[in-house]
Amino acid sequence: MRSQKHHPFILALMTLAFLTYADVSIGQGTATERKGVSGEVIASVNLAGLNIDRALRMRKVTIEPGGLLPLHSHADRPSVSYVLKGVLLETFEDGSEPHELVTGQAYETHGTRRHALKNAGAESAVFLEVDLPK
Repeated sequence: MRSQKHHPFILALMTLAFLTYADVSIGQGTATERKGVSGEVIASVNLAGLNIDRALRMRKVTIEPGGLLPLHSHADRPSVSYVLKGVLLETFEDGSEPHELVTGQAYETHGTRRHALKNAGAESAVFLEVDLPK
């Protein structure tokens, strides 16, 4: 797993993503103490030196079997992602070794290195992505 220095904004967003995906109700009932909840930074991008005058976005991305997210870079929008379901093959324009991204895995992407994601599996692949679009 590729990871960088931890950042509190990313921790908060990944925790929110977990709670949202797990369909946990917030603010309902009478419980006042946490029970069975944990948070862990699983991937982050250091935001030092970036213009953070942008929206911090979280989105759920689905790639159908045989689908492809073509070559692109994250030079202007660093991201961290978490695979919720399925298997993706991450390939790189520079010909470096491809990575298989599987359910439960986090990864980060930033800089000018172009990559693509392909779903060669039989089921839809779904991941959460948190990024800083312009």
